[in-house]
Amino acid sequence: MKRSFVMHDHPLFRRDFLGHTGLAALAAAGLTKRTVSAAPASEKTWKPTSDRRIRFGIVGYGTCRFGAAFGFQDHPNVEVVAVSDLIPERCEGLMKACRCGKSYPSLERLVKDPAIEAVFVATDAPSHARHCMEVLKHDKHVMCAVPATYGSIEEGEQLLETVRRTGLKYMMAETSCFRADCYAMRKIYQAGGFGRVIYSEGEYYHYASRPIPSFKNWRVGSVPLWYPTHSTAYYVGVTGKRFTAVSCVGFNAGFPEYKPGANRYNNPFTDEVALFQTSEGGSSRMLMCKGIYGRVVETGRVFGQRGWMEGMQYHGQLDPQFRQVLA
Repeated sequence: MKRSFVMHDHPLFRRDFLGHTGLAALAAAGLTKRTVSAAPASEKTWKPTSDRRIRFGIVGYGTCRFGAAFGFQDHPNVEVVAVSDLIPERCEGLMKACRCGKSYPSLERLVKDPAIEAVFVATDAPSHARHCMEVLKHDKHVMCAVPATYGSIEEGEQLLETVRRTGLKYMMAETSCFRADCYAMRKIYQAGGFGRVIYSEGEYYHYASRPIPSFKNWRVGSVPLWYPTHSTAYYVGVTGKRFTAVSCVGFNAGFPEYKPGANRYNNPFTDEVALFQTSEGGSSRMLMCKGIYGRVVETGRVFGQRGWMEGMQYHGQLDPQFRQVLA
């Protein structure tokens, strides 16, 4: 029997999400748990599961201000022990935003503080892997802004080996996983509502005719699908599975930073679309586009043997009682 029903449409945009919860960080330390529902947040009241306070360090307060955006400073189970940014004025801003009286001039100094148990790395993307490995090597758990690595498969392998060797917690903080639709898709997948996923799509549109300011201009001419996870969350974040092969095509929208010789990456593409093979035997189309005028959104769709879903509407064979799964 085929059924269709619409869940509560309660979209969360990425920066709005960051302003509402820092709870995902606690998973990085393995010390607490929160259930996020597709229903409006007003229907649920979060209750702490422990009086324990995790002692965090936070590094990075650049253009996007992510160091303070995840709300560690507002969580009752977190103590922000110290912060850091290489630029003194930004470090002072992060101290103020986190209501923290202690700072260090660099991540390399902060990780030596024995009072810190875990570190949130919100630095420039090209430094993420190196910084996270430095944190782990100093016997601290780590949560990292996306992406985990930037254009280097070798760094990804080194990061994975470091996590395995230390036995510590590593979390990449992909916010698309906590969007209402992606979260609901994950719960439905876990309940068998899709079966094996035959095909999925993830789309990250971020129109930018000029690059966002960035540390040492790393965003100038940046390769679109080196920053893939807002899109790939609509397969990896739904199923917990992996991609096994990929092909990709690019497009140049004519922005000056993508002319020959204009960027450090020798990259001509403002937009990229990739077709992945998945470990389930299906396929996924994932894109990151900067050239489509005015469009800024993250979205996706999932199509499986037993059902499919776009937005907050599911069509398939799963019993309507699946709402209990989302509770």
